[in-house]
Amino acid sequence: MALLYIESVEYLEVQQMQETHENEIKILNEIDRLATQYSMDKSKLTEVETKIEKYLVHLKTHFSSEEELMHRYNYPNYEMHKLAHDMFIADLEITLKQWHLHNNIDKVIHFIRKSPEWIILHINTMDAPTSAYITQKMKIKQ
Repeated sequence: MALLYIESVEYLEVQQMQETHENEIKILNEIDRLATQYSMDKSKLTEVETKIEKYLVHLKTHFSSEEELMHRYNYPNYEMHKLAHDMFIADLEITLKQWHLHNNIDKVIHFIRKSPEWIILHINTMDAPTSAYITQKMKIKQ
């Protein structure tokens, strides 16, 4: 069973955004799978750590790309949307610092496992309207 399914979130017309979310969900599910293995075999720690670092890089690229699209098409709710991205990244980075400070990955795994709630809400309430707006702007430019 996966942590999150792409069908749990709205389909986005902006293909770049849709593909990014599909990739993000795959990474989250891989982290969850590795975390489950780690709970039974502590030698999996390096794999979990590597995948979590990959997730952070993916998120930063994902959010930056989305913000660039919003900026390019003058999305009116840019600041609010960017703030949501910044807060999620900050929460993850604080969790990662705590992990490195206390050498306990359990908080990071907990963060990852509760993140689908935020992701679903964010995509359905922020990314979907953003995608619809950008799609309309793209059609006008054609």
